[in-house]
Amino acid sequence: MSDLSRRGFLGAAAAVTGTAVVGAALPATDAQASAKPAEESRPHGDLRDIKHVVILMQENRSFDHYFGSLKGVRGFGDRATITLPGGLSVFQQPTTPPGTAVTSTQFPWHLSDAPASAYPAGHQPSSSEVGAQGYGGTSHSWDDQHGAWFGGLMNGWVFAKGGPTTLGYLDRTDIPFHYALADAYTVGDAYHCSVLSATGPNRTYLWSGTIDAQQRFSSFVAFNGGDELGKNLLWEPYAETLQKAGISWRVYQGADDFGDTGVEYFKNFAQFDPAQGGTPAPGNPLYDNGVANVPEPLTGLTANADNLANAVRADVVAGTLPQVSWVVTNQAFSEHPDGAPNDGAYYINGILQALNADPDVFNSTLVIIDYDENDGQFDHVPPAVPSPGTKDEFFFEGSGALKNAGLTQPMPVGLGFRVPLILISPWTRGGWVTSEVSDHTSVIQFLEKWTEALGAPAVCPNISAWRRNVCGDLTGALDFTSPVFGLPKLPKTAVIGDPAGGSYRPPVTTNAMPAQESGTKPARSLPYQPNANLDGFTFGSNGAVQAKLSFSNSGPHVRKASHFAVYNNIEPDQSLRDYPAKFPGQYTVDPSDTIWNTTVPGTLEIGAGSGDGAYDLTVIGPNRFLRHFTGDVNAAGVTAQVEAAYYQARFGPKPKLVLELTNGGESSVTFTVASNNYSKAQPKTYHVSARGRATHVVDPLASSNGWYDLSVTVSGDNSWSRRYTGHLEDGRNSITG
Repeated sequence: MSDLSRRGFLGAAAAVTGTAVVGAALPATDAQASAKPAEESRPHGDLRDIKHVVILMQENRSFDHYFGSLKGVRGFGDRATITLPGGLSVFQQPTTPPGTAVTSTQFPWHLSDAPASAYPAGHQPSSSEVGAQGYGGTSHSWDDQHGAWFGGLMNGWVFAKGGPTTLGYLDRTDIPFHYALADAYTVGDAYHCSVLSATGPNRTYLWSGTIDAQQRFSSFVAFNGGDELGKNLLWEPYAETLQKAGISWRVYQGADDFGDTGVEYFKNFAQFDPAQGGTPAPGNPLYDNGVANVPEPLTGLTANADNLANAVRADVVAGTLPQVSWVVTNQAFSEHPDGAPNDGAYYINGILQALNADPDVFNSTLVIIDYDENDGQFDHVPPAVPSPGTKDEFFFEGSGALKNAGLTQPMPVGLGFRVPLILISPWTRGGWVTSEVSDHTSVIQFLEKWTEALGAPAVCPNISAWRRNVCGDLTGALDFTSPVFGLPKLPKTAVIGDPAGGSYRPPVTTNAMPAQESGTKPARSLPYQPNANLDGFTFGSNGAVQAKLSFSNSGPHVRKASHFAVYNNIEPDQSLRDYPAKFPGQYTVDPSDTIWNTTVPGTLEIGAGSGDGAYDLTVIGPNRFLRHFTGDVNAAGVTAQVEAAYYQARFGPKPKLVLELTNGGESSVTFTVASNNYSKAQPKTYHVSARGRATHVVDPLASSNGWYDLSVTVSGDNSWSRRYTGHLEDGRNSITG
């Protein structure tokens, strides 16, 4: 059953036709775009310059689905990707179930490529674009989201989601407004939904920081479903935390909010909600600000979006816009399939124009646009998940499809897959990318930092220690030294409306790797410095071989944990019965400001008891970090060793990539270091005598904006290779890879 059906949505969208209507809210004029704020709105040069935060959580779109082809982000052009069991690219998804023979595959495909005539007879759209805008979405429950993730192997997308629609994507020609926002402001390409599940749990995370997987408050875990209405959740939502801190707040919503007002899931708010059997209580701030609806005098196709925008505009003009606002629309404008993305653009544009009714308000506001979950739409980046047993981060669903597939262990709550994030403000202007790992708790963590700066700290009591360690607080995406004020000109928006008679089903037209727009974007600095090495092997008496790994996250600017996942690429495709033992290892490494004794060990069995010593290991981390180690412990290269480091002896003024090449054998070995990308330097060879060593040093910060991608091979063993890919951080802004 779809998310839409679960919510029992019976609103006006059912009567909408496919006729396009020009949006009432037009782009800003030149005068508006150049308007300057009053001096009192920018006196501090820090978080205190933000007077208002407006949060627009939209629905059900993955990052690759929307922005995989956008210039400069981690999209279809990503070279630091995992491979699937059997050696396929993560972009080339099997159409057969995991653990069975792969007989066919499918790449991401452009939803609007098929002509209208190719659609099923009797339900053909007026154009290819209308068909792509009104496609029907895919499954996105706890079971099938975990089924697509498949223990971290990422090879279950088509099987779990019911077909190739999971791989459909949109590009600049389809969603020009969204691309214009990304080009003008800041897009996050490492922002994840919080739960490998549906809308309800993810909105619960946005509003409260947890789904209570540890059952601290009751036996109910909010792990699944389109909403949590009627559940009367018992822990404190963040709106109450703001209320206690004296921070003004409001939820702008209409009578039809599609069940998306997450604050109403909680008992202290549900008691005032007539739709849940509650009694309205005008004068009570929880009712007035969290349950009551905005005035809705307008009717018709655009009414929900226009009424919300007009309510925001009225408060802007009256000077009563609260410090924190959540704006919640209905299905038609939420971008939930089959709600057209361009209809969402109409709604977003209306809110931006409403804020700009007083340019001083717009120029002192941060607008956060994020998406609750990915629907069932594909994303290629494996999300960070904690190691088994991490507090408040694992849950066993004892009756669903995962259990029927043989799963006997709790599964991670999240992080979920990547979803779009756009940060709109004077301090995020300029087409930037932030690649700091984040999730919906990052919005709360930002509000915590901001309210602390205002002298009224509102600290959420629910966010797990693991999420606080791994997920950023969004502050690194803002630059208060050089704000750009005014609302830029944006593309005009129009309303398509929901498809008459049900969603369209665009047919697949292509099966080839899609292209990404060429070029880079400016990138914000990141608060970690991941590193990983293959340190050698241990050999058991029964023929078992264990690879010894080490992970670190050290640097003078490092202040957040780095998450690593380790893949055994020649391990046979697994059944969930083997989770977690035979699935990718998950390691979270705390930040360190010293290079001494900061490594975390890891191990991986290879060729256990089989006599086959071949290995093929991939380690991934944040911001395109990748290590790839291949070889055979029974071949000559077993005595060759490479250790990657960023500093020698102690921290210097900036990091470099240092490769220590060691020959532990009795014969000389020739190492060859070659650049795969980012550098045109010629390969360099090192003839290393028995028991000798050599050092290869490169300076990516000086030559390639911090990016590196090198491979090392050795003479006499074609199976042996090492690849080192990533970005060196020095606390300064850079460009994307």
